[in-house]
Amino acid sequence: MIAPISGDFGMKRILCAAFCVAAALPAHAAQKADKCVLPLVGALTLKRLPSGDYAIPVSVGGTERDFVLDMSAPFSAISGTLADQLGYKSVALPEGIEPHLNGEKIDHKVIVGEMGVGLSRGKDFEMLRANNPFRFGGEVAGVAGLDLLENFDVELDLNALKMNLISPNDCDNKVYWAASYAEARLKKDVSGHITSEMELDDHRVTVDFDVSEGPSVIGSKTLKRLLDLTPQSPGMSEEVSDGDKVWRYPFKTLSLDGVVVNNPRISILNDDGPECRPEVQEVGGRTMRCFGLANLRLRAGPLKAMHLYFAFKDKKLYITAADAHL
Repeated sequence: MIAPISGDFGMKRILCAAFCVAAALPAHAAQKADKCVLPLVGALTLKRLPSGDYAIPVSVGGTERDFVLDMSAPFSAISGTLADQLGYKSVALPEGIEPHLNGEKIDHKVIVGEMGVGLSRGKDFEMLRANNPFRFGGEVAGVAGLDLLENFDVELDLNALKMNLISPNDCDNKVYWAASYAEARLKKDVSGHITSEMELDDHRVTVDFDVSEGPSVIGSKTLKRLLDLTPQSPGMSEEVSDGDKVWRYPFKTLSLDGVVVNNPRISILNDDGPECRPEVQEVGGRTMRCFGLANLRLRAGPLKAMHLYFAFKDKKLYITAADAHL
């Protein structure tokens, strides 16, 4: 997926704010929130790809195409081949911005002349230009990142392969499907990367959301700092995953205010270099800050156990168990 980046993050985000809203969420949602109707912009079905990633339909050049859903990526990306076919202009990125995608250093962005998702339509939306073929399998045209998704509220039910795009709204209770829920803040750093907080075995950790199959991921130095665990700690085991040596630990719970995922499967990666953190720190005699990472990257295992509502404008995240209902 798209790696952490640094520099001037002035990527333009132009998507129509005036939606052709022709639908609303179920009537019981209105009854639960004092008849406040959530305006539905798109009811999308997620498509699982051979890579274990998930795609959503995005209209580019008048045709719906598969874009990989990446809620951990600040910026969206488009195939350079497709951009050339559609005659879209490419522009060099400013110095200091060094995103990477599929092992490729990205140095240009594309001005997408016409695009849409759900009922929303827009133009002149900027995406990173990916020249290397995507490695997700299937006919993938690009990556849908946070710069696209944060124009909406996003309801994600990964277990049911459903994602609703909802116009940002003033409804007090956006969780129409359940009687109770957990709530957390969404935090956005200067790179556009969005995180929240949960508890891993009763220790507060920052998390982000990588909608793909595979174990969730935490770095060994982060684990030592937050939970005082090392690869030598009792209960730790070693295995090889995708050719890399990782460690496993029998974590008991990942939770937020009563919403609990039991026995979360988490890979512990060996950190060779200094730990990447947003706080100002001295590394090799240099003062630096690092953006675009969370303590724990959540993947499909825990995400399938939760039903989530991202209210980006309000900077709030609402969570229930996946099987919660009225």
